[in-house]
Amino acid sequence: MAKVLICDHVEVEKLALGPGVVVDYKPTITKEELLSVAGEYDAFIVRSRTKIDRAVLDRATRLRLVARPGTGLDNIDVEYAKSKGVTVVNSPESLVEAVAEHVVLLMLALSRKLVVADVGTRAGKWEKNALMGKELKGKVLGIVGLGRIGRRIAEVAKTLGMSIMFYDVISIPPEVVAPLGARVVGLDELLRSSDYITLHVPMTPDTVHMIGVQRLSQMKKNAFLINTSRGGVIDETALAVALQNGVIAGAALDVFEKEPPAGPILTAPNTILTPHIGGQTEEAQTNAIVVVGEKVRDFFSSG
Repeated sequence: MAKVLICDHVEVEKLALGPGVVVDYKPTITKEELLSVAGEYDAFIVRSRTKIDRAVLDRATRLRLVARPGTGLDNIDVEYAKSKGVTVVNSPESLVEAVAEHVVLLMLALSRKLVVADVGTRAGKWEKNALMGKELKGKVLGIVGLGRIGRRIAEVAKTLGMSIMFYDVISIPPEVVAPLGARVVGLDELLRSSDYITLHVPMTPDTVHMIGVQRLSQMKKNAFLINTSRGGVIDETALAVALQNGVIAGAALDVFEKEPPAGPILTAPNTILTPHIGGQTEEAQTNAIVVVGEKVRDFFSSG
């Protein structure tokens, strides 16, 4: 009989872990409480609140599995878990549609100055002539990171008449790129040539501040930057300065170096800032829980 501790708020009834699993639901458990009971469980299910670090993993002597509904694993020491024989799973496939739609929404909102138009109209202004926008059709979209979300964005962008460039640190099979009518290019070329750049990379030592002063200076002055991946991949201070000085045309961020965000990015011009809601749809959140439940059930049923 496997014993599972759910450490954060999860719709337990949607997990469907099966008859061979005993569940303890403690969505507000503190770090101290977790450390005191960690050795009693075969699996943890967490969201972003609970940190599964070395201290927890060292106490969790029975632990075989850590599961996280959603995409990110920043709150889990994955490599240390693996070194102790603990499997880590998540459900990034469940958020693909939601995040892809959010990226397209941000691209359109930037292009049509939607937030400025809304605020101005509510304030009694009628700035029709000043709010000249741009169409996505015919523009170049640069996608950094060709995972599930990057591919889905490319599919949508293609239907909108955009040209697509990809960059990834791993080799991309031609059969993946060909149906999208895309080109695989180096990062420098993507930055120089794209009208819109959207980031879809994990947080690693190599991606911290991958977009900083130098790479921002490579972009077109009329380019827009969108980030729904991890906040730290952009140097927010450098981005705020670039926006203030007109180095690029605008940016839309759903993730930040510190959440909630602080500092000059909050007052930078031509920005749209959203509170990490790329995956916040009813469908995506339900799918995230269901998929993780299937993975936990399969793990224990297969031994």
